[in-house]
Amino acid sequence: MRRHLSIALRGPAAEPLERLRQVWDPRMADVVPAHVTLVYPEETLDESLLLERAESRFGEQPPFRLSLGGVFAMDGGVFVRVLDVDGAWAGLRRLLLAPPMVPVDFPPHVTIAHPRTSAQGARCHAALAGRELAGEFRVKEIQFTETGAGSFSVLRQFCLGSARTVSGGADRLQGRFLQ
Repeated sequence: MRRHLSIALRGPAAEPLERLRQVWDPRMADVVPAHVTLVYPEETLDESLLLERAESRFGEQPPFRLSLGGVFAMDGGVFVRVLDVDGAWAGLRRLLLAPPMVPVDFPPHVTIAHPRTSAQGARCHAALAGRELAGEFRVKEIQFTETGAGSFSVLRQFCLGSARTVSGGADRLQGRFLQ
């Protein structure tokens, strides 16, 4: 099982991404909704400390904006670059991944074809290279998720700018987010 802090994409910005994901990586798209990872499992040396930091910071963090950009390929996967319009994504990562955590250097993105679940990375990139996706979205919550082979769960939701945290089951239906 892999646990992430992530940002779910919803609404109009997510629709073209979900269509691309269904074409190039339906296995992943059927289980895990389009999202931007804030913290990867490989970065988390102490999950309790990470969640403590999230709990203390997210209530003070106002909602912020992210924007979609160009398609790129890396390490066998195909991704859409995400632009950190307000600088909040990077700021939250600095706070959450302070020592003893170990940050990885990978730009904010949404995955179209993941190398673990799709063998179509090269074909996908050839078809989409140079393509720009447009769409800005407002981040109002951060989710602590768990992904396994064929499963996806929201364990906690942190509402930005509020002390409210929600357990995952209330806002999930068959592994997918309710809109």
